[in-house]
Amino acid sequence: MFTCKCPLIGVFYAYYKASDLLSTRQQHVDIFNLKMGPRKPLPASVEDVLADFATPYRGRVPLNWKRYGTLIRKGPTNKPKIGSSRGKIGKTTVRGVKKVLSDLEAMIKAIQELEAYDTKKRASGDLNKYAKAIVMKATANITKS
Repeated sequence: MFTCKCPLIGVFYAYYKASDLLSTRQQHVDIFNLKMGPRKPLPASVEDVLADFATPYRGRVPLNWKRYGTLIRKGPTNKPKIGSSRGKIGKTTVRGVKKVLSDLEAMIKAIQELEAYDTKKRASGDLNKYAKAIVMKATANITKS
């Protein structure tokens, strides 16, 4: 059977208001401190707590990353044997150097043209239009190949 809780809410609100009027300042301070008291520290880092909340993982938090049992190394570290990587590691090769250098030369040439134009035509006021044209030419040279 369904019962309406509306009268109960009204009664509770009236009781709360009455207790609010009849309580002292110290009781209000105690209630405030109870509601807004200092937070308890998290059991782990914020990332671990959020990951535990957001994923279906149901293990312990914080995670324990210590090695155990047979995973712990016993004895000294294994030093590499001299010459063991011979024939497996080759010379370092750099690819695309010619393209980068040619693009850099084109950009430097465009900047030099812009500087030469700037010294000759500063009074005319068309410098911004020419600068944009040079930049477009330089970027076209860079992205072309």
